[in-house]
Amino acid sequence: MPSTPSNRDCKLHTPAKPIKRREFDTIKRGKFFNAYDNRSPSDSLAGICHRADINIPPPTARFWLKQRETLGSPALRRTRKISARLGRPFTLLESQLEELEDPKHPLHKAPYETIIKELNLPISAHRLQQNCSKRRGAKRFKNLRSKAISPWNKEKRVVYGHNHSGKGIYGFWRRIWFTDEVHFNSQDLAEKAEYSLRQPGAEARLAEIQEAPITNLNVTLHVAGGISYDFKGDLIFYNNPEEPAVVRKHNKARPRRSQVETEEEYQEKVKNWQASLPYNPEIKGGGNSMTMKHYVEHILPKHIASVKRLEAHYQQRCWLQEDNDRSHGTQSLSNIARDLKNDANVTTLDHPAQSPDLNPIEGI
Repeated sequence: MPSTPSNRDCKLHTPAKPIKRREFDTIKRGKFFNAYDNRSPSDSLAGICHRADINIPPPTARFWLKQRETLGSPALRRTRKISARLGRPFTLLESQLEELEDPKHPLHKAPYETIIKELNLPISAHRLQQNCSKRRGAKRFKNLRSKAISPWNKEKRVVYGHNHSGKGIYGFWRRIWFTDEVHFNSQDLAEKAEYSLRQPGAEARLAEIQEAPITNLNVTLHVAGGISYDFKGDLIFYNNPEEPAVVRKHNKARPRRSQVETEEEYQEKVKNWQASLPYNPEIKGGGNSMTMKHYVEHILPKHIASVKRLEAHYQQRCWLQEDNDRSHGTQSLSNIARDLKNDANVTTLDHPAQSPDLNPIEGI
């Protein structure tokens, strides 16, 4: 009976590692698809796989062909398994984010920090912001604010809406001549920011720092105008007719007579002072408003002429729309502005106060 060999007679050796199948690279894939697409009728799939420059198993080739049918061109490159869910798991539920978007929710207008504190959420404010923006497309925006409207004007707005409800553009609104005044200040226009196209965080932004211009020019330009649905009127400038670029100088005060001066010397000083005074042009209006007298003499006749042109064009009654500025004469029944409109047989459209949204020219 043969004896069992002793372990001492066996040579020690390290077992060979199993050959791990590696993933074929893009070059190998490209060679296979090129050979497969240019194959002859006699070439088989196995024959193409066993070529020396390709040398892949036929099941791998069939898997690649199936990938190309489903993925298209990405299958020509080395592909990895695409994860269905990348990143950290979401802590918040979709229902929680949907509730926060509801305007009736008590925390709808609260900051992110307050929402986290009240709901006891285990995340940071930045993480909550990302959840809202990426999952729901929601961001915090500054709410619009407007001046409070008095109850009396609110009631007039409701009446205005009821009176003109259902009136169309071609039947009514195209026959309204809308007017307004606007004011431009030279310093505000000089401080207007300029924009340039660049990438975020680019170093070029430091080389494009703009210095605010220093200027003594402080001129307010007042402009009046009117439009309708089909026409627009000329711009009417109604302030100081001086050249706006000329800096205004303060006039010297009238000289006083000293105790040692004679009457002749004082009169000579007064004459020299009067000769040094600049030409004093007519100032049309003051501040951001105008007088009713100036409105009646220089602006209202042009608005009336525009209304008459509309009536001649449409062969129908047209209306003049004004806001409730004091110079327009809409706040009393007897004044020179109302008398001029009555003499010209021009009807004014009743416009409620504190309602710039009801005047289309306000947005121009």
